[in-house]
Amino acid sequence: MAPRKQQNKKSSTAKIVAMQHKDAVIDEKQTPLQQAAAAEKNNDLALAEKIYKKQIQLKAFNAAVYKRLMVIYRKQKRYKDELDIINKGLKHFDEYRKNQSAQKHVNASIKRLSQRLNKSLGLTNSRGKELYEPAPVPEWKKRKATVEKRLKKN
Repeated sequence: MAPRKQQNKKSSTAKIVAMQHKDAVIDEKQTPLQQAAAAEKNNDLALAEKIYKKQIQLKAFNAAVYKRLMVIYRKQKRYKDELDIINKGLKHFDEYRKNQSAQKHVNASIKRLSQRLNKSLGLTNSRGKELYEPAPVPEWKKRKATVEKRLKKN
């Protein structure tokens, strides 16, 4: 018989939260995002909103949390709240990118090479400014324009 390999079990770093809402107990073994998704599936938007807001307060950027909260507000036709969360998400994303780039210690020659490559590929203009925005930003800006139009109608 071959010896059994030992499996390293890593503990999950997700914080597990026990929540109750209107006699409905959410499974305590699920992560908060799973709990919120389950609440959304059960049409308990108030509980899902509460869980997502709690996640935003943790200060760790997660674009999915902002997006789901935007969807919840849109379903409830709470356009002012949706606009607030869009602005908050854009601001938080900018801070996240600045912190990410500030933490990197890049060699000067590598930095120059990257700038030249970006310029030759058309990713930046002649002054070094990026021409394309990262993933959630264009979608959120489009969403913001839509919400502002709806607010003007009302």
